[in-house]
Amino acid sequence: MVRKKIYDFHTHISSLEVLEAYYDHDIVPVINCQSSNEYLRLMADRDVFLKARPYFDGRIYYSLGIHPFDADIVDQQFGSSYEDLIGGADLIGEIGMDACWCDTPFDDQERAFVMSLDLAKKYNKSVILHTKMMEARIYNILKDYNLDMVIHWYSCDKYVREFIDLGCYFTVGPAIFLDENVRNMVKLLPMDRILLETDGVDALEWLFKKEFDINNLRNILEAVIGELADIKQVSFDIMSDSLTANSERLLGKDFYE
Repeated sequence: MVRKKIYDFHTHISSLEVLEAYYDHDIVPVINCQSSNEYLRLMADRDVFLKARPYFDGRIYYSLGIHPFDADIVDQQFGSSYEDLIGGADLIGEIGMDACWCDTPFDDQERAFVMSLDLAKKYNKSVILHTKMMEARIYNILKDYNLDMVIHWYSCDKYVREFIDLGCYFTVGPAIFLDENVRNMVKLLPMDRILLETDGVDALEWLFKKEFDINNLRNILEAVIGELADIKQVSFDIMSDSLTANSERLLGKDFYE
């Protein structure tokens, strides 16, 4: 029996071994690159991966953007190539602002954020958003943009309805088992606005406070699908098919293939 593909719509992959594990378990990652070096490493891994699998009929998707942590060192992360790299990416991100995990000056964060949004508008790209404790400011900025927007790992009890009204998608990962804000958010979300994510192995280890075996990745994602299905009161298959449709809509799969 052929397993359905699962899309991990926001992840970080640091090695060829992990990239291979994704596809071995029929999981399609959307891989985030926070610098030109990460992008070059991904391209090198992709070339090795495709050479070893000449009959591979899929696509390796990636996002690229200035993380708010790096908003004051854009030149160090991307040099003068940021706009050129944006043109080839499937999505722009993760971009946004953060008042929790970093001390990058807010003016630098906002400047980099708006620059990335302007590039997204110029190149008609969807964006992946990082919004930690800056929800109000980000919401007010986004109102001026007509873009497809994905809010990643949202864990706030405010502005959910406002972001829904802007047409935002939301990625949901294993935090659904531990975070009541995530569970309450899912109750409000329309089915056609929900995506899956892990945020990468490091994020899973941070969340669960223990080492994570990449071979358990499909199991944990299927568990998240099951939990989403329970909250939305639909079957596992309906939830799974909806997540796939949402992912492929944003990735423009029909266009690419």
